Amino acid sequence: MSSAVHENVKNYYGSRLETSDDLQTNAACVMPSRPLPKSACEALKQVHPDVCKRYFGCGLVIPEKLEGCTVLDLGSGSGRDCYVLSKLVGERGRVIGLDMTDEMIVASQKYVQYHQEMFGYSKPNTVFVKGYMEKLSDAGIQNNSLDVVVSNCVICLCPDKRTVISEAYKVLKEGGELYYSDMYASKVVPDSFKEDPVLWGEGMAGALYWRDLITLMNDIGFSTPHLVAGSHIVVHNPEIQRKTGNLFVSFLLFKKKILMLPLTFIYGNSIIAEPRLFSCAFVLFCHLEASRCIKV
Repeated sequence: MSSAVHENVKNYYGSRLETSDDLQTNAACVMPSRPLPKSACEALKQVHPDVCKRYFGCGLVIPEKLEGCTVLDLGSGSGRDCYVLSKLVGERGRVIGLDMTDEMIVASQKYVQYHQEMFGYSKPNTVFVKGYMEKLSDAGIQNNSLDVVVSNCVICLCPDKRTVISEAYKVLKEGGELYYSDMYASKVVPDSFKEDPVLWGEGMAGALYWRDLITLMNDIGFSTPHLVAGSHIVVHNPEIQRKTGNLFVSFLLFKKKILMLPLTFIYGNSIIAEPRLFSCAFVLFCHLEASRCIKV
């Protein structure tokens, strides 16, 4: 499964980056236009400082109500988001953090007991497994087993995004949801960028043109992505700025919530999805057929 890109990213996040201050952009410290739910903010305050120090994401986006859910975090890194989720799903829920980097798995596993005790659980509800997002079954993650999949600025590090999104679709239950933040380009990224290991590590070389995301999601079977919040990414490193020019001036941080379209659950002429997992106050209508729709 491993490729040259995977090995470069492993080295970048496993050895080169010690803290979020080592990143060459402001992605890890960008303030989203939409704040986290209060429950997530409170949970974040309880996460161990050493875990937060190695946070390399660009914005956590999650539902407000996750009690009892099973959640997968793609590219879990130091485990910061997993521990926030651990608090939100409660003792009856389950959180799985997946990462391909040995150093990140070791670092995140170190604090499982700490957070179990912090949250007052009788046993851990969080596990970290090594594996690739492109082959979730190899990491022991079964199809149709998850309520929610989340990811925080990691899909841009993967060379094969179609496979990653397809894998997320397969492991979700009917009606399951995908929430993630990522970097996107204002136009198609030149192939020359993909030869630069630093641009790959920073997420720029693998950034998808934002319009292509909509087509990709619909092709795989998800509903159309909905933008929750966006922020510009600022490049700090002059050399990287010189290489990329103005392409990434309008680099956007997207936070999506995407509904996997149910195939059944028909009540009369409508399919009604319970809105307990949705974090935004808007109405979504996804028409499957002329007489059948999902109402959220």
